[in-house]
Amino acid sequence: MSRDFMNPELRLSSGVLLSLMAFFFLVAFIMLKLHHEQLKSDYIAVFGSIASRIVEEHPELEQDIVPFMTTEISREEEEKGKEILAQYGLTEQLNDELFPYVHTAIQKNERAVVLLFLLMALSLFLLNYSQYRTLYSRIRQLALAAEKVVEGDFNIIMSETREGDFSKLAVAFNGMRNTIRNQLDELKKEKRFLADLLSDISHQLKTPLSSMIIYNEIMLGKQLSEEQQRMFLLQNEKQLERMKWLIQSLLKLAKLDAKALQMDRQQQSLNETVWQSIDDLREQAVEANVHIRFENSEEVEFNHDRLWLKEAFINIIKNSIEHTPPGGNIDITIVSHPLYTRVVIADTGEGISQDDLPHIFKRFYKAKTSKKPDSIGIGLALAKSIIEAHGGMIEAKSELGKGTTFSITFLNY
Repeated sequence: MSRDFMNPELRLSSGVLLSLMAFFFLVAFIMLKLHHEQLKSDYIAVFGSIASRIVEEHPELEQDIVPFMTTEISREEEEKGKEILAQYGLTEQLNDELFPYVHTAIQKNERAVVLLFLLMALSLFLLNYSQYRTLYSRIRQLALAAEKVVEGDFNIIMSETREGDFSKLAVAFNGMRNTIRNQLDELKKEKRFLADLLSDISHQLKTPLSSMIIYNEIMLGKQLSEEQQRMFLLQNEKQLERMKWLIQSLLKLAKLDAKALQMDRQQQSLNETVWQSIDDLREQAVEANVHIRFENSEEVEFNHDRLWLKEAFINIIKNSIEHTPPGGNIDITIVSHPLYTRVVIADTGEGISQDDLPHIFKRFYKAKTSKKPDSIGIGLALAKSIIEAHGGMIEAKSELGKGTTFSITFLNY
């Protein structure tokens, strides 16, 4: 009940109702008091008229009459008096009109009671109407706001300055409106993203598929030597590997986006994870004549999934290898701090323009000055998603002709 009385509407109606009850109780008390005064007046008038007639007939009884009227009457005297009056037909069954004072008093009382009842009924009706009119008006406002939200108008705001359940309802409605608006915005973004993704996938698959179709047409339409056939088959294999890597990367990204990926995070050596990433790319680095240097003077333990974080490191280091000229260097360092753990991967490559730098972590993004026609532009996006799944963040700083530095930061709390 105490929770209900937190509503100002209930407190107001209860206060008004109690005030009305007190008012009508006071009016009823005053009416009863007036009725008693009228009864006393009628009592005196009746007995005065009787005394006057008796004194006219028997003047000597004047001194004895008044004590008889004011002295308390016994039960026997009352019954005897009724018997005497009954002999002359004066009983309680007679019509009220035969008793003028009684009839007048009854009429006055009836009119007063009816008037009081009508006033009370009218007051309660006005109170009830006022309360429900306000209540339904606010409900209609809420219904109208809900209709606008359904129609896509999210600018309407339910405002309640007073405490109570309506205020809570307004807050809940505004929260629901914001949630629906955010969900619709997310759906629109997802639809745009899906459309762009399908367009990008079809574009990325179109090139290798076109190459494979051409190679197959050449092999089927011309007499080729075994060496030439082998060359075309190797080209097809290369395109198939490219498509396989694209599909696998997209599946991984989809799992990360949907948070459907179960990571096996353990407190283990971050240095070892970096070493394994370097080992997987050592052959590619040797072919590109790029030197990878890892300074691991301090052993750092970090809670992570080694397989997934290694893949993120591989994608970043691989990107550095592809964009570093022969003889260049890639330096990897781990910075341990009480608040964070940071992995820094810096290369002496060609660098990234300031126009392209904000977009390098977007899927399928290729720099305008890219010299890698086979680049898909999904490796850094996958690396970013994996790092963020570990609660980390990645940022890049670059200068054309001097190289690029990737900083991967994980908070320790």
